[in-house]
Amino acid sequence: MFRLRIFEQLIILFFIAVLLPLCIAAVIVINVNQHAVRAQLKYSTSISIDNIHQKVTGKINDKKKTISYLSQSIKYLDSRDKILNFLSDIKSNSSDIKEIYLLNDNGLISSDINYHSPYRFEITEKIDKNKYIKEVIDLKALEAELFNNKIGSKRDIFIIDSDNNLILSNSNNLEYFNNIIKELPKNISKEQIIFFGKQKNLPKAALRLKLPDWTIIVATPERLISYGIIKARFKIILTLIVAAVISIISGIWYSLSLRTSIQQLFKAIIAIGKGNYKRRIRLIKNFFTPYELIFLSKEFNNMVKKINKSYKNLQSANEQLSKLDQMKSNLIDTVSHEFRTPLTCIKGYTSRLLRNDIQVDENTKIKSLKVIKQQTERLSRMVEDLLVIPDIESKVLRICPDEVNLKESIENCTMYFTQKQINVEIPDTLPNLWVDPDRLEQIIMNLIDNANKYSQKNSEINLKVYQDKNFAVVNIQNDCNPIPDDKLNILFDKFTRIEDNLTRTTRGTGLGLFITKGLIENMGGKIKLSNKKGFEISFTLPLYINQPSEIYDKKY
Repeated sequence: MFRLRIFEQLIILFFIAVLLPLCIAAVIVINVNQHAVRAQLKYSTSISIDNIHQKVTGKINDKKKTISYLSQSIKYLDSRDKILNFLSDIKSNSSDIKEIYLLNDNGLISSDINYHSPYRFEITEKIDKNKYIKEVIDLKALEAELFNNKIGSKRDIFIIDSDNNLILSNSNNLEYFNNIIKELPKNISKEQIIFFGKQKNLPKAALRLKLPDWTIIVATPERLISYGIIKARFKIILTLIVAAVISIISGIWYSLSLRTSIQQLFKAIIAIGKGNYKRRIRLIKNFFTPYELIFLSKEFNNMVKKINKSYKNLQSANEQLSKLDQMKSNLIDTVSHEFRTPLTCIKGYTSRLLRNDIQVDENTKIKSLKVIKQQTERLSRMVEDLLVIPDIESKVLRICPDEVNLKESIENCTMYFTQKQINVEIPDTLPNLWVDPDRLEQIIMNLIDNANKYSQKNSEINLKVYQDKNFAVVNIQNDCNPIPDDKLNILFDKFTRIEDNLTRTTRGTGLGLFITKGLIENMGGKIKLSNKKGFEISFTLPLYINQPSEIYDKKY
């Protein structure tokens, strides 16, 4: 079956998923923009008419407050001449006060604001029972004051009276004003904005004041429609066309970039399948490279790295298994040989004692029994060494500390080694140890046996003990061939033996130092090796001083 590649599918997808939605989006955006502009024009018209309303009412209130202050001030003037001079000064210093009067005829006043002509309106304020003050405001001056801050300058503003006569305006287009008056509803509620007009894109609003009985009209000119809808429509269509072109170009570029990255992934997978675990994905990263692909390549490279590491570990493990298998064979061979020697000796001397055909004297019997005992203890030590290994490895070795005399323990151990001269130096003032007595003898026996087997012929073994703070330091030194530093560091590992002429002729399991290190550390001590003076082993063990529980509370 014919299958399209990813980049081919993406190109088709861009044509279907980009061009068609862009065309639909163009229609929707133009329609939404038209409604949005229309709503914005309507809203801005209401804002403009509200601003004019606030400005007009603010000016009238200011005038009312001014004339109220004047009426209060006149009360403090004691003559008519002073009052008239005061009012004359007020008029001469004000640009919008056309006339100002002082009246005392109650029949002339019916309202506090009286409108008399298209060019002025009057404000009156009562001073006392039969005295009033009247201020005539020039509407032309008020018009200049209202529109000097360009409120609603983009719109045509008209203020008319109750007879639809034009009072104030920022436009001189009387023909346009007459057309608006024809569309103006007849009954308009006071202090309520209403919208009127046949063209929805040219909203017109009217607001009728309570006092004076004026109506504010704000009309939207066609120039705002040209900018807000016609030009915006052209810009939207042009923008969508440019967006479509950019999207198509970007889609083609993205498809080619994705194709290259996927090819790199394929090549890496094929290489891994052929066993090349060093191969990595090398992406050509750019702005269009997706995060998922970068993440996939990173994780793939990490996976290959781990596989390569695991492969190397597997090879190393196989080599280790081979070595362990060889060690196991050597161990079985060594252990069987080590066991066979004392067993043969025990069997021989036992058979000799049990023979009836010969007469064995008392000295020979004692000598034979001593040999049997010595070989039995040797077997016991080897069995004990083998049994303690799992406890050391699992860190569950049981220690039963007690007060022990180190000198007595050393003397008990050295009596079994008569092949070489063992020089022991122990101070008489050395305090007793706080250790497991059986484990201590096992340690000393292993180290002396090790020094005995691997020292030079006719050499001596030196054992020195001294005190270091709360610990006893035991130093055992024997002469042997120089041991390299790299070999010295692995002597505490299991089944480790140095290959030289001496070890080839000396049987051993390679477990002695491993067991010794585990026993010493479990009793709170430390052990170290040195090759500066032949072969030297030093280890420390805690002394029985004051409160021995302080040493073992955390460990046992």
